[in-house]
Amino acid sequence: MELNMLKERDSPLLNRKRVSFMVEYEGKCTPNILEFKDAIASKLKVNKDLVSVRHVYQRFGYSKAKVIAHIYQTRKELMRLEKFKKAEKKAEEKAKLEAEEKAEVEAKKAIEEAKKAEEEENN
Repeated sequence: MELNMLKERDSPLLNRKRVSFMVEYEGKCTPNILEFKDAIASKLKVNKDLVSVRHVYQRFGYSKAKVIAHIYQTRKELMRLEKFKKAEKKAEEKAKLEAEEKAEVEAKKAIEEAKKAEEEENN
């Protein structure tokens, strides 16, 4: 995926930048919002949690799209001003579930280690 920056506008009152990119991608299908979000974050070297993709304008018959995104200074500002897209909500929920599962596994391991240590002390 190749990104060419077209425009960048700073909005100090909203603590964000609005950037426009012309994106050339491979294949027939347009990448989803999360892929654009990752590509923009890596190109601008910012945290992907601070990027919000606002619009994707596809070019019919071409593997090009114009992408407009907002880059916020803080996560709090992003949460206050933006609504999440469907794909972003799913990714957020999936990340939360994975974090909960990981925490449960770690808690079980800690309990097992504590039991083993207690058994060794009793013997």
